[in-house]
Amino acid sequence: MKKYEEAEQDYLFGLKYKDIADKYGVSISTVKSWKSRYWKSDDVATTDKKVAQKVASKKSTEKAIDELNNSELTDKQKAFVLEYLRISNATQAYINVYDVDRRIAFVTGPRLLGNVRVQNEIKRLRKAKLQELGVDAFDLMEDMVIEARADIGDYIDFGKYDMLHVDSEGDVKLDTDDKPEIFHKSWAQFKDKNKIDTKPIKSIKMGKDGPVVELHDRNKARDKLLELLKSDSSNTKIEITQFSEINHDNN
Repeated sequence: MKKYEEAEQDYLFGLKYKDIADKYGVSISTVKSWKSRYWKSDDVATTDKKVAQKVASKKSTEKAIDELNNSELTDKQKAFVLEYLRISNATQAYINVYDVDRRIAFVTGPRLLGNVRVQNEIKRLRKAKLQELGVDAFDLMEDMVIEARADIGDYIDFGKYDMLHVDSEGDVKLDTDDKPEIFHKSWAQFKDKNKIDTKPIKSIKMGKDGPVVELHDRNKARDKLLELLKSDSSNTKIEITQFSEINHDNN
């Protein structure tokens, strides 16, 4: 049995891309390529498992909301928790719930957000919602890695060519040494969208000189990954700090 066939069985048993990649010593993108190119079967058990997980996650969210309703928080504080989870802005959430002006909410909103019981309810509900959406830390880290490794050359082909300078009559112009004048021209074009991963692309817009591609800030993604690595193991702190310094020097 070929490696990608064995990997398909692991996938059907519920293993994630990262786990499969680690098991077979390949990248996550390779595993995704196997899935799109070779994996054809639809396993009923896997589908049932995913449905069951989704139902369980939804029940987890409902349970978290029930626990919030039964908590010792006041009705206003409970409403603040839900509003903050919706907009992630303590000042505005306080205004929406308590109907006060911004000057007051600017102080009292963050203060209420710092309340330990409020924080615990927010963390519990946020965790339950992430489970319902099927998002975990590894998914988010994978996105950050993709952004950190993004290269504009993955999306645009570019180069240059030489061109003779000719007059209106079609004759080649000569320089002061009687040699043909040569122009250096540049060119650029997008790669086929069906052959690239568009996740690292932040935006594509029309500029005065043509289309402009903007990627997500890969240095910001790298810094965030370094923070996660630092918090993961204090033993690697020195090595990571050195890597960060080298990385910024190279850029």
